[in-house]
Amino acid sequence: MARSGDPATCFASSLLQNLARAARLVESRELAAISSSTMDARPLKRIDVMRHELKALRYMLDNFHSGKQDRSAFPAREDFCSGQTRALYDAIANAPDRATAEKRVAELELDEVDLQAFLSLSGEHYYAYPALVRQRAESIRRGELKLEAG
Repeated sequence: MARSGDPATCFASSLLQNLARAARLVESRELAAISSSTMDARPLKRIDVMRHELKALRYMLDNFHSGKQDRSAFPAREDFCSGQTRALYDAIANAPDRATAEKRVAELELDEVDLQAFLSLSGEHYYAYPALVRQRAESIRRGELKLEAG
């Protein structure tokens, strides 16, 4: 067992701290890039909003029941713009565990979402999307952003 003053232990600890700092920086830059590229004066296309919401939901499915993140980090139900993404939210958030959530998602009948593809993807790279969905919903509620009619 390595002692705390051991060079290998110090190196490993320093490396982990730097990796954590780098991950936080990448996440904040990615969120800023996503936000600045989509938060302009043009109305938001519903298909783009749904695509982002589905990514947030996929991340949520992977992480909501794991206990690794505080549930307040995830968007609220009212942050989702369509009935179909709200149905997915309900299936995930109201399930007691991930396995039940996956089963409930698979049983949904949604005409705009390929549930088989949704369930087969990993949400690990979608960590910035829950914050984007929450931020975008707040901007829509304040009237700063509009959705395309339709």
